[in-house]
Amino acid sequence: MKRWLAAIPLAILVGLVAIATVRLTTDDPNTDSFASPMRPAPSFDMATLAGENYNFAADGEVTLVNFWATWCTPCKAEHPVLVDLAEQGVRIVGVLYKDDEQLGRELLARDGNPFEVVAMDPTGDAGIAFGIAGVPETFLVDKDGMIIKSMRSPINYDHASQFLRAYEAARSEAGAS
Repeated sequence: MKRWLAAIPLAILVGLVAIATVRLTTDDPNTDSFASPMRPAPSFDMATLAGENYNFAADGEVTLVNFWATWCTPCKAEHPVLVDLAEQGVRIVGVLYKDDEQLGRELLARDGNPFEVVAMDPTGDAGIAFGIAGVPETFLVDKDGMIIKSMRSPINYDHASQFLRAYEAARSEAGAS
């Protein structure tokens, strides 16, 4: 009887390991589904690569905001998708996150620049304000400065159609009002 009692903690441990393995190795629909609670975009000025100031909340246009970095391998993988989205008319603002301005310029010159504006976030303050967990992350901001959708993973071609539909719906709504 005592042997069975000794096996109970081991069985619980095995169960917890199995649950953790499943949770860590499968996609979490909450972070990969391009859905999030609607909330205001942070309102503060950021310097841009063009030497101007940019404010997400005061923009007044439907915009895809993409946090990226030159040192980020998943960012490099999603870059061609962003270029394609920009070629399809999607307005994208890039946020160069905790990175060197010159390295950002070089990457965009070499690989193409999908961004209408490139804001710089050398200290990560904008990332904190948006609530990012890491790069890349992308947010859809409507004309009223509200974040209406977000994605906490690299955008691939499967996700691109979701972005296009949401972007076009937000633009249609902006034109109707």
